Amino acid sequence: MLKKQRQRFTSGRLIGYILSLLFGLIFLISSDSAFASIAPEPPIPTTAIEWEQQYARIPDWSQITFRTLPPVSSGGSFSAPPEASEAIGYDLSREWQAGQTTDTYLKLGDFQTSLYPQIFNLHTIADLKGLDLRQVALSSLEMADWQTVNDLTTAIPGLSNLPVRQVGPIAKLWSDATLGQNLDLSDSIGDALTALPELGQLNLGQLGDRLINFAITDIPGLENIPLQNLQDWENSTISGVPGLSDVPLAQMPNPIEAVGSLGRVDVVYGPAEQDRTNTISGSNQVGFEAACQTDCAHAELTASPTLHGKQWISGKYQEVEGGEGFLKVVNGGKEPTGRHPFGDVFKVAVWDTDEASGTISTALFFRICQRGGLVSPDLGCTPYFLGPVPFLNYQEKSFMLVGPLDDRGGASQPESVPTGVMEKARAMGIPISALPGGDSFIGGFGLCGEGPGGVDFSALAAAFSSIEGNYGSVGSYVCDGDGNCGRGLGRYQYMSYRSDVRASLRQQSGGVALLSKLDSGAAISQPELERAFPAAAQDNIFKADQGRNIQQAQREGFFGKRLIERAGQIHFGGPAAPIDGGASDVHGRLTLKTYGEELAQQYETAVAAGTGKRCEPSNALGKELPAGEANQRIYQSMGRLGSFDSSMGPDGGNLACAWAVNRVLADAGIQPLGSNPNYVPSVEADLQGGRGTQVNQTQAQAGDIVIAGSQAHIGICLNQGCSRVRSNSSSRARFTWESNSNFDGFYGRASSRIYRLKP
Repeated sequence: MLKKQRQRFTSGRLIGYILSLLFGLIFLISSDSAFASIAPEPPIPTTAIEWEQQYARIPDWSQITFRTLPPVSSGGSFSAPPEASEAIGYDLSREWQAGQTTDTYLKLGDFQTSLYPQIFNLHTIADLKGLDLRQVALSSLEMADWQTVNDLTTAIPGLSNLPVRQVGPIAKLWSDATLGQNLDLSDSIGDALTALPELGQLNLGQLGDRLINFAITDIPGLENIPLQNLQDWENSTISGVPGLSDVPLAQMPNPIEAVGSLGRVDVVYGPAEQDRTNTISGSNQVGFEAACQTDCAHAELTASPTLHGKQWISGKYQEVEGGEGFLKVVNGGKEPTGRHPFGDVFKVAVWDTDEASGTISTALFFRICQRGGLVSPDLGCTPYFLGPVPFLNYQEKSFMLVGPLDDRGGASQPESVPTGVMEKARAMGIPISALPGGDSFIGGFGLCGEGPGGVDFSALAAAFSSIEGNYGSVGSYVCDGDGNCGRGLGRYQYMSYRSDVRASLRQQSGGVALLSKLDSGAAISQPELERAFPAAAQDNIFKADQGRNIQQAQREGFFGKRLIERAGQIHFGGPAAPIDGGASDVHGRLTLKTYGEELAQQYETAVAAGTGKRCEPSNALGKELPAGEANQRIYQSMGRLGSFDSSMGPDGGNLACAWAVNRVLADAGIQPLGSNPNYVPSVEADLQGGRGTQVNQTQAQAGDIVIAGSQAHIGICLNQGCSRVRSNSSSRARFTWESNSNFDGFYGRASSRIYRLKP
């Protein structure tokens, strides 16, 4: 039987043992210290994805909401330029504290062209989260606080028809204001507004704490309208919409998705690294191969030949140029370097790196946006600087999603309205033209220009007019199957309950009062309609709407004459109209099939008569056409081309400003400018070398050429005095950006130079 032997130590062995313990302790301390430089990964639900027989953890967006995203690590603030807040009517400024969750400081407007939360209505959110809106206080809807009665009657079709007493919050608001005098609660809201128009300017916030005594459902119809119908919806925080904070990001109207390549973290390097040029990190402004000179902490990747040796630089140490438009100047125009493997909702940055443990952490950064819609200005977006929000950690030999290796840093879609969003919007009765970025076919030049498939908008408008009426036509009062009631208005008979029509009417003097009459079914006169819904407004909606109808018809496989027929059927019966269907409207004169056939016949007649060739720009941009022949041809060319796509230009449209101007000149039959027509300094050298004459802004006319003082951009004057300029939008790759003559200060403070082409 073996006996246990007690270990015996000599003094030498004892000293050696103690030293080994000390070295072990030192190693453990060093190791713990190394790991301490990387914060523990926050509790983010993850799932596994597979790519070429390799697996990686990615966030499980079906379980992640704005409320459950990790809190922001550090506080900050943003003071909006006064002119920006003045332009949109509310303060864009923001302040956040360390420990706040994203839903408490991020707003709906920040995601209006990424997640599109504004498409939701309260009923849909309540269904997703199991809420009973009868039990949800009206005060919990943050944007209710600043809605006036006029705003509500504009946003909610039919509300003005209801008796005042049936809408408790309005009845209480008005009773307080009038002390019960001259207010008959049995009158309709519309009649009360006609008698006392000043009541329409009162807002629900004036009820103060008493707003909690009313439920969402105490304003009939409020739960069924898209959030974007409400005034200044962009200014509401995510948490200010009941239930929205808890909607998984995978269930947003434009859900977050994971697409693209996986990269394996091969080696982790600390900030002592310098001069790294083989990168895949950067920004939308500088591209995603931004070099790093100093403090180049990074993760070196591998897994495929295209990724082998690529460096994702830490955004904690390197900032790059970011943002776009007017808001680009925020945060000094800088944002952490990084990528967009999950789209434009946020930016992913490698953050802390630890060589000893071979570990990196990542962080998310958000931005503030104010995109242009049907009636709002496009101020662009700030750089991605709201953060850091702690994200996933990775170790050497583990895989991480880097997204497609495209020129957008892995973002899965361009900055245009995604097809899925368009389909959801139309299913909810939201015209695409009412979405931010959905006005791509509004060229600003009336009906000039071509739509998808080469369709002549002017000829198509004439064809519709031959069936529907003129700009002053008023249709019968009818209701659709969803209970929306109103009248067809104008040349194209767009229904008065459409959100884009209502938004347009609201901007005109007398428009709110007219909406009340339209909702009630009261008769309106042609002069009333033409004052509140002028021809230019009708044409803008038509151009955007028909552009989308034509695109749908193209996706369905139609072309030529049949393309026009199908576009007519969609106009007549909506996007879900069956092809060549036999259904008719209340008048019973035309079916879907015969409406399309008549439209196609009238279109051919208009084209043969040269309606499109005679198309001239609308006076909306200038009081009269310029006198110079070259200017006139340039101006008319802009009208024909409209907001054309520049993605065929340099860098996919990102560096296409000179290319776009020369495209307009070519369409006008004018020889392009510049020995290098894609390079602004070369274009200006040609103008100074005899092709043009420099003019003062006071003498400028539509069609003159405008060059930024830094020679970084070029555009074309839209009106006399050149207070408005159109140029290429890098972020949208379209000739659609409208600015002042100095491009809204985007390219520095130096004044632009204006040239007139010589005949």
